[in-house]
Amino acid sequence: MNTTTAYRSDELRQHLLRRIERDEVELPILPDVASRVLALCQDADGDAAQLSKLIQSDPALAANVLRIANSAAYAAREPIVSLQQAVSRLGMTAMGDIAVAAAVNAKVFSARGREDEMRALRTHAAATGVWSREIARQRRRNVEAAFLTGLLHDVGKPILLQAALELTKNDPIDAQTLSNVIHSLHSTMGAHVLNKWKLAHWMAAAIDGHHDIERAGEHSDLAATVQLGDLLAHWTVQPDAEHEAKVRNCPVLGMLGLYPEDLDLLFTRKELVASSTKAFT
Repeated sequence: MNTTTAYRSDELRQHLLRRIERDEVELPILPDVASRVLALCQDADGDAAQLSKLIQSDPALAANVLRIANSAAYAAREPIVSLQQAVSRLGMTAMGDIAVAAAVNAKVFSARGREDEMRALRTHAAATGVWSREIARQRRRNVEAAFLTGLLHDVGKPILLQAALELTKNDPIDAQTLSNVIHSLHSTMGAHVLNKWKLAHWMAAAIDGHHDIERAGEHSDLAATVQLGDLLAHWTVQPDAEHEAKVRNCPVLGMLGLYPEDLDLLFTRKELVASSTKAFT
């Protein structure tokens, strides 16, 4: 990288960081139905009828939720024909996950003129969510928390992309430099977004630290789960020796208490994760 490009990279990074700190980056609004679904699923008094009615209030979301509930990801033995039936069979937590995933995919991972890039980002986000869930299941941890955190771990990327393109519209920056800058800030941006959306602090902390575990503080276990889920999601797309080595040498394996035989077991779930990912995207 030449001096000019390096300077421009640092300059863009500092501009974006200042805008995040000053709350000057335009943020997408978490779909109202998604936030209400999350709240209802965390309410001890919430029930299946309320959840069904809430999802039904958004016809497009309701259609997507039924599509996912009937997919191979949830192995429905018989067709699920109503939301209440879906909640009854899958449970409120799983239905909450499905509704949030469908809403976020439709509203957040989008950027005009960058459709292919956003499609790849949505797929990676879903795969990371599913892999994080599988890791949590194997370790007997909270699978729902792992799924949602993995799903949202890169939510800062499309937001930073829009902001960076606006800042550089009169002086375009090369694609690799832009990608490097966004990668360096996406965890910080993601945590900022979740805090603004008033989602759980533990989720924001884990997203903030999924590349730098110490930043997650007391939520380092969840951040480590997502870090490994992220690497497994990349391996799913490119299951070559290089990506497998990154998984096997992941620095958080000791923290998670996972040994080579545990990874071997996770690797056998590749097709299951791929079908689940496809359902969510």
